[in-house]
Amino acid sequence: MKKNSLSLKQALKLNEKEYQRLFYKHINPGLFSIYKILGFTDMDIESCKGLSIKLKNGTQILDFTSGIGVLALGHNHPKILEAEALCHQLELIDVQKFGINRLQSVLAFNISTMMPDPLDTSFFTVSGAEAVEAGIKLITRIQPKFKRKFITFHEDYHGKTHGALSFTNSEKFAEGFHIGIPQENIIKINPGDIKQLKQTIIDNRIKNDNSIAAMVIEPIQGQVLGIHPKGYLKEAIELCKKNRILTLVDEIKVGLGRTGKLFSFFDQGFVPDIVTISKALGGGKRAIGAMVTSSKLSKKAYGKRKDSAMHSTTFGGLGESCAVAIETLNIISDNTFLTDIQNKGDYFCKRLNELRKKYPNIIKDILGEGLYIGIVFNFIPFENKIKKVRIPFINDIKVILMGSIVRYLYRKYGILTHFTPPRPDMLVIMPPLIIKSSEIDFFIDSLDQTLALGLGNLFKNFIVNNVRELI
Repeated sequence: MKKNSLSLKQALKLNEKEYQRLFYKHINPGLFSIYKILGFTDMDIESCKGLSIKLKNGTQILDFTSGIGVLALGHNHPKILEAEALCHQLELIDVQKFGINRLQSVLAFNISTMMPDPLDTSFFTVSGAEAVEAGIKLITRIQPKFKRKFITFHEDYHGKTHGALSFTNSEKFAEGFHIGIPQENIIKINPGDIKQLKQTIIDNRIKNDNSIAAMVIEPIQGQVLGIHPKGYLKEAIELCKKNRILTLVDEIKVGLGRTGKLFSFFDQGFVPDIVTISKALGGGKRAIGAMVTSSKLSKKAYGKRKDSAMHSTTFGGLGESCAVAIETLNIISDNTFLTDIQNKGDYFCKRLNELRKKYPNIIKDILGEGLYIGIVFNFIPFENKIKKVRIPFINDIKVILMGSIVRYLYRKYGILTHFTPPRPDMLVIMPPLIIKSSEIDFFIDSLDQTLALGLGNLFKNFIVNNVRELI
């Protein structure tokens, strides 16, 4: 007989060591080890608001990750809490599967007012990967059966479900998995290379009778912060349209204000056939995403009564999720709010470039747009020195070096940052869009003092604190 399960009240009273033990045993010991190495395990949270995370020991943490884009409005934004409270007060229906949901209908309408014509129809999901899956299914329903190939781009990220993983061009995520779409139907090309794209389409037309169904692309590459050359996206989309290739633009990570525009593809002179959104849409409180397309394409795929339920999802577009999304869009779509993001992004990059001049041998480059910023470090000289020492339990020196910076910023200054597996030399800065100038200045000063220690001291400190975990 198993032990009794815990109540919610009991769960909230568990101390740090008790719930960490449960995580290690019942969720993921490998992930636990990573959090421990980075110093994140002693994060016993009492409350959160804005950028600030208050721990039970009194420590204040500033969140510069936004939950990897989810917390665009910060933790517990007052208007989002009000939206939730109103739903509870009115006892609104949340799950309505055999009838028309008022809030779902309004959210779809609101999205249509913000998107360029003809993007006026939404399918609601629980996640970004699910939105991409919905887009894939729409494409394969619409296109003739002989069109089954997809153009994707090296270093793009579209999710980790089997279908979405087909377009996520990173061996680190795909290793050991059966991919949803056969790899012979995936054409991987280099981002920003319009000549290669043209040649790919020409070659396919000659050899395979124009069998390309769609091009799936991130306007800004979410894992590596790759930005396409000016004019590339417009030319690429137009090229696809001429060859009856549908286009899906993935705005899941960089859309909804992150770049200072409501969506990053705005003002670039093109309209794709499909746009996927998620992350920030839920206001940091709800899991919701959307696949947005035209009524023409939607009706072609699912317009007949017998086809109308061919693609569905149980939890997509629940009432409270839509209510929160409505309020989120109202906040983010305000022109003053978006202009403020641009100004804060410019100020952040200005301060970072000042640091770059101060540490020219350490900071290699500053990438980004709006409040999605990457600090690229030059680890190569130090890496070459360490390789000569040959420390047996150290495999990836770049990861160790970046981990040492992330850990020190967190432990010393209470700043939460992150980096991605494909770019272990780049510190990702993705704060809530409501960040203040004073918080930007605090980050700059903290990073300045961190780098002043030197990579050697940071490296030694990291090894000393994690030698048991690393061996």
